[in-house]
Amino acid sequence: MWINSNLDRITAKDVVILANNRQVLAFKKTYQLQKGTSQLPKVFSWKQYLLNTWGIINFQPSTRLISNIESRVLIAQSMSHLGQKVECRLLDEVIKNYDYCKAHLISLNELQQSHFDTSELFSAWIQDYQKNKLKQGLIDINDLSTLIINNDIKMTKPYIYGFKTLTPEQSQFLNTIGYQVLEHRQLDDSHANKTFKTTQDEIKSAAQWAKKIHASNPSKQIVVVSPKINELHYQFKSIFDQVFHDTLNETGQKSYNISLGLSLDQYPLIQHLLLILKLSSQLQKNRIETTTFNTVITSPYIASAKNEQSARALLVNKVLSLSTTNFKLGRVKEKLSSCPVLEQILNTICDDQNTPQQSHDQWLLSFNNHLQSWGFATDRVLNSSEYQLFKKYQQTSLGLNLLSQYSQSVNVHQALEDLKNWLSQVMFQAQSAKTPIQILGSLEAEGLYFDEAWVLGMTNDFLPSPLNSPRFIPFDIATNHQIPRSNYELIAQDAKDTLTNLMGLSDNVVFSYAQTHNENEQQSSPLIEFSNAVEAPTKSKITHVKTETLNDSQAPELSNKSISGGVSTLKDQMACAFKGFSHRLNTQHFNAPHIGLSRIEQGNIIHKVLEKIYQQILSLEQLLSYNDKDLTALIASSIDQELSTHSKSNFIKVERNRLLELVSKFIQSEKQRDEFKIISTEQEMQVNVAGLIFDVRLDRTDEMENGNRIIFDYKIGKTSVSDWCGDTIKDPQLPIYVLSNKTQGVCFIELASDKITYKGLSKDKDSLPKQSNKKTACSQWDEQLSIWQEKISKASLDFQQGEAQVLPTKNACEYCEYDSLCRVNK
Repeated sequence: MWINSNLDRITAKDVVILANNRQVLAFKKTYQLQKGTSQLPKVFSWKQYLLNTWGIINFQPSTRLISNIESRVLIAQSMSHLGQKVECRLLDEVIKNYDYCKAHLISLNELQQSHFDTSELFSAWIQDYQKNKLKQGLIDINDLSTLIINNDIKMTKPYIYGFKTLTPEQSQFLNTIGYQVLEHRQLDDSHANKTFKTTQDEIKSAAQWAKKIHASNPSKQIVVVSPKINELHYQFKSIFDQVFHDTLNETGQKSYNISLGLSLDQYPLIQHLLLILKLSSQLQKNRIETTTFNTVITSPYIASAKNEQSARALLVNKVLSLSTTNFKLGRVKEKLSSCPVLEQILNTICDDQNTPQQSHDQWLLSFNNHLQSWGFATDRVLNSSEYQLFKKYQQTSLGLNLLSQYSQSVNVHQALEDLKNWLSQVMFQAQSAKTPIQILGSLEAEGLYFDEAWVLGMTNDFLPSPLNSPRFIPFDIATNHQIPRSNYELIAQDAKDTLTNLMGLSDNVVFSYAQTHNENEQQSSPLIEFSNAVEAPTKSKITHVKTETLNDSQAPELSNKSISGGVSTLKDQMACAFKGFSHRLNTQHFNAPHIGLSRIEQGNIIHKVLEKIYQQILSLEQLLSYNDKDLTALIASSIDQELSTHSKSNFIKVERNRLLELVSKFIQSEKQRDEFKIISTEQEMQVNVAGLIFDVRLDRTDEMENGNRIIFDYKIGKTSVSDWCGDTIKDPQLPIYVLSNKTQGVCFIELASDKITYKGLSKDKDSLPKQSNKKTACSQWDEQLSIWQEKISKASLDFQQGEAQVLPTKNACEYCEYDSLCRVNK
């Protein structure tokens, strides 16, 4: 990586200003290449030059230069002070427009006189910011060029290189002190053009191209340039790792270097750190988020992560079983005893109560104490990248101390938000290897020179670039002050200059574009003519091996014939033998956290309410003896008694009203039935199905006037009698009940808000409440009993004998949670 210029006339006494830091590195390499061990001149990027010059002028500072992040904080405060709700994207736009105003010499008065509301508002924010700076004796980097010019000192006339277009501010400054331009060496404009089907094909071809050149000549400097390096960062990293076999290598050992690291808050180590601090504050309030807790206790960065790994995984299961978004620590205390180190950490954090309102520097001290209590980054040795990252965090977090100067006491939520925002403004890239293969963005690549270059993404949304419309600067002002790409003439000139710079990357440049990106069609840049011929994707050299098949559908015979969840086990065994076998794995399933009451909770509540009612009402005669007032009171009392076990909320109030209406409607339908007596409610019993023993609970058993006994089952969802019949018994629950109890009928009671429905099958059809006459595939009662007995017994024996074929029936996979084991594509 060099610059493309002759440096013969540059001496050690000269000053050279370049457009960016990467060009500074390239200049130093070029100077050493052309002049050997000669002493380097003073070389700076534009911002480095301003900072260095100001440091010389302001050797006894009466004002303090603030960082970009401090400037961001002060601008946000000015916006808040003037009644604006500050959001990150809005603040980014304000800062971008402020930089435009300074770089293009746009005065705030000019914006105010434009009579645009947004411009006037922006001017008010920046004026307030300027007043605050003046009041506190502060300046920012945008003030430096004017301050330096106003100081009457003699300055060395610098050389400049790599600036595509000087801003008005830069022109004013350089014209004042005088400057010379280091000219680019002219290159041939010959180049190769390639068209690819997809972005992935394009990146992979570039990676293989770079690898091939490097293998033939390791000393060659190679660059791959992408205008979308930020968006495609992970895709580049993944593909280049595969091509160069660098997947397991750390950043400092990879065969290539990819520029533009991520902001600190995007790295997993920092994300875990922030979650640890967030959980610490939740522990002290004893209102813990489920997702935060589970992520933190399984983090590899906290104390005893490895030693207590299994116990903490079981603790996660316990938390998931709560099926809630938030919980109190006491609800998992029992499981914590198996994680003694974690338990001690949690107790320490809970006991270390902080003052609700503190200054930022006090919060930083508290955060550091919390991290120490968690044993952060102590359970294992950090790799090189993680170590550099943690060191960078420690340096950056000190910025919270600076915030103490600008704000009074804040709560922990605000302090954590400020820390996260501070980290989000700092870019980090682990120290890379000294490799000749560079992956760069288009802006930072301009002005550099390599032996070989490939520029990807040459689409019409890159060159020419889209129109740039600053949100707070009117179009005419932006155009008059030459803000980049603010009109079509500037866009055309910028595109031409960019293409010239990209062609100057090397004597051998390849340009390419992909016809599709993320399934969206793309067009090539009109500035370069591409062939319609699409490059064939390079195939990896893979030796295909014949697939081996192993028939492993027979599990060992079941030794313990007593199981839990017998009904669901046999239901799954009949739907898919493997699904039934999966019950033997004893895996736990957890309901997703929900707001209010889940359908399962609603079903359990209505079962218990009806149990309470029918413990007092034992027959139709007794039911009819109740007057409306007493019956309503009984229903309301049963509902209130059951809902009292749930925490009070508006959801519970709504559920009470719903239940009152639903149960009342059901009781009215019960009054329309023929004579019946309640034999049992919520009866628990043990059943034996072909040797398989399990417990069941019968919602309700009634004896009819003719002596027949009917098992009723309450359902709050849709049911179908057809599920009992047909080739496969889709719902064997009630058939199992009737075979085990020798009753003369079974019936679903559908409890829906619009109507109450009875759906059943019995020996004597008059024994059932009135129901629809919809035909089913069921046989006559005695014959149907024999069919049930045969099919359910077979399912039981298949389960006991270990039958586990993956042969799902229709819809068997719909709600199955074992697809990761059987690998059936749902």
